[in-house]
Amino acid sequence: VTDPLLSTGVGQSYGTHGQAASRSFGGGKWKRTARAVFVVCSALVIAVVALVGVHNSRRTSLAAALDDFDAKYLQAEASGSAGKDFLRKLQEMWFVAQFKGMHQLAQDTTRVANQMQLAAFPSDMLAAVKEDVNPCDDFYEFACGTWDEQNKDKIDKFKTSVMLGWTKASDSNREDMTKIFEADNGPAATYYKSCMDVDRIDAKGHTVMDPWLKSIDSVNDKDSLVKVITAFNKEGMDVLFEWGIDKDPRNGQQYAFELGQSDTSLPDKTYFLEQSEEMETHRKVFKEVVANMFRLIDRPEADKEAQMVFDLQKSLAEIQIDRVDSRGDHGTPITWAEMEATTPWWPWRAWITDLSTCTPYVDGSAPYCKGDYEALRAVGTPEGKPLLLTNKGFFQKLQPLLEKMDIEQVKAEMRWKLISGSISSLGTKYLDTYFPLLKDLYGTQSRSPRPRKCYNSAVQSVPWPSAKLYYDKIFHQANQDAARSMLEDIRKEFRSALTQENWMDSQDREAAAAKLDAMFFQVGGPTDEEGKPDWPVQTTSLDGLLGPDMYQNDIIISRQSMDRALLKLTNVPKRRDWGSGNTPLEVNAFYGPDRNGLWIPAGILQAPFFDASLPDSRNFGSIGSILGHEMSHGFDDHGREFDQRGELKDWWHPDTVKGYQSRTACYKDVFDRFTVKGRHVNGALTLGEDLADAGGIKFAHRAFMAKATRTEADERVFFTSFAQTWCSVERAKAVESQMLSDPHAPGKFRVIGAMTQFPAFAKAFHCPTGSPMAPPTDKVCHLW
Repeated sequence: VTDPLLSTGVGQSYGTHGQAASRSFGGGKWKRTARAVFVVCSALVIAVVALVGVHNSRRTSLAAALDDFDAKYLQAEASGSAGKDFLRKLQEMWFVAQFKGMHQLAQDTTRVANQMQLAAFPSDMLAAVKEDVNPCDDFYEFACGTWDEQNKDKIDKFKTSVMLGWTKASDSNREDMTKIFEADNGPAATYYKSCMDVDRIDAKGHTVMDPWLKSIDSVNDKDSLVKVITAFNKEGMDVLFEWGIDKDPRNGQQYAFELGQSDTSLPDKTYFLEQSEEMETHRKVFKEVVANMFRLIDRPEADKEAQMVFDLQKSLAEIQIDRVDSRGDHGTPITWAEMEATTPWWPWRAWITDLSTCTPYVDGSAPYCKGDYEALRAVGTPEGKPLLLTNKGFFQKLQPLLEKMDIEQVKAEMRWKLISGSISSLGTKYLDTYFPLLKDLYGTQSRSPRPRKCYNSAVQSVPWPSAKLYYDKIFHQANQDAARSMLEDIRKEFRSALTQENWMDSQDREAAAAKLDAMFFQVGGPTDEEGKPDWPVQTTSLDGLLGPDMYQNDIIISRQSMDRALLKLTNVPKRRDWGSGNTPLEVNAFYGPDRNGLWIPAGILQAPFFDASLPDSRNFGSIGSILGHEMSHGFDDHGREFDQRGELKDWWHPDTVKGYQSRTACYKDVFDRFTVKGRHVNGALTLGEDLADAGGIKFAHRAFMAKATRTEADERVFFTSFAQTWCSVERAKAVESQMLSDPHAPGKFRVIGAMTQFPAFAKAFHCPTGSPMAPPTDKVCHLW
């Protein structure tokens, strides 16, 4: 779980677990007495700080004198200048005592300061707080420590993690939608019910894959290998390299055809290449699972073929471009002649011709297409759409690998890809045989309960019909207006900052502000430019097509999706389109750099992220920081390369770019220092998300402060609401995988990284300069 694994590099919490006393005072006499003690203690703080080196082994009289203070009264006193000064002195005394090793004094002053600062917190937020941790020491532990301790042993066996906010919202959606699936008869509900028919799925076994397995068996030379791989490509399965169709990053009026490096079955190339006992165990389990799956489909030399799969994937991992470089690769326009020169073993022109030809499927069923895909055939020619090559270095190194490759090795890889790609639709024994790999990689202890598994399969396989059900039957649509208003408040503050950045050229400031103004917001569900509902064709395209057989349903869905993707080349991209993998049902939010748009799904516009009954401090701290985060992605190290129309070009002066890079390097260095079990966060990989967090919290805070008169107590709730958005406990193996493959840093680091670089936080909690959460001004990163 999280706490034993994560090292922040900013200090540890001090003091033992304890509960601060909170006793109520009575009438005016007690109030007057308390006020007198308050004044005396203010002076006493200065004296104690001066004498801190002397009283390092005795409980302080300050803590004893204040133990019985009514926290609400102290909080009220803290609202004035004298109270703020007292809090500041308490925090200074804590910092000095901690530095001197006087842990009891540090604990006592923390308890008193926290009593004052937490008095205005609502009970549900307070329940997560660890009150004996000073917020200036480790703000994540302060905001989430008690919740983490209470939940670290409560991760469901089938889960990799539990998050205070995200899990609650996701589980709420799942529970509501499962009831709808059980009662509805539309395509999403039909798919869900086909998944729940375990007896039917078990009875079919692996016979559902037989046509494809026989096709693989038919391969006996290079020509037949290319032919079968192409047939598999038409069904959505990639082998040796990947390809796809997406919006041309340089021209928003057309789509482009892209080639990219092959993926592998383990989370990152590190799992194949690192020489460590831990990674060797992962490799061993992977080979065992592949071999056992091959036995289920009656392969006579299962262990040998499993080793073939591993060897091929390891060879591919060795030539993969790393995640940091891949993240910034937008594809280079190239011709088929240049591709043939780069990787001549593969017959590129013959392949694209075959791929574009409308033919029956591997199982003999009629094609979904109505004719050849002529626009696909013309890709890479002067008359056609662009051919883009990403990961060029991979394709250069792929050539010698292909030259020495054993065809039987590729056939084994294809069998594995077929099985692993079909696993969700296979029977119980296949799921049980595959599960040890998930357990080894992510630490899960059991498979998901069938209803949960089928819900996830349904919303992933039939996403838009599922989303429409959620939007119509569950979503509280009034939340859309509140979210739009908040977005405009945040945009106003962001725009104000952009126009004042002196490291930017004046023309670049104007261009950046224009980009921000041009950024569109999709909130709740899909709409057109006039704000009218605009649900995509996928919402109804499966009506009447699905039935009781889950595997057959997956085939229908895959073929329809592939046909729609290949036809994109004849269309002009819709700027407001949600994309292939995002829907209003998701508990998430996202920004599209190649569209300069921001999508806030209905699924996240609910408690605990947003609730109209909650104060602004909580809503701006949680959903506000998320909205600001997505808006800031328009200007992160990746988003800033696209102009206001979402087109890739050099639109900043070189000096502005240099200033930007010098400032963002600071954030990279901050996150590079965080470690999990000795493995450092890759600050270059997480940079885009870290910059978005920094911008999100800053502009959400500014919008919050500008909306009404705020107190320090309001600000403390705001910052704690942000932190509690990321309260989470995770399995150790899941964190390891995240560290190597996820562009997001672990939640604890996102909180600490963002707060240490935002002086308004330190001011609200009266953190002494130089304390772990309040670095000196010259050590604080600043971009906007």
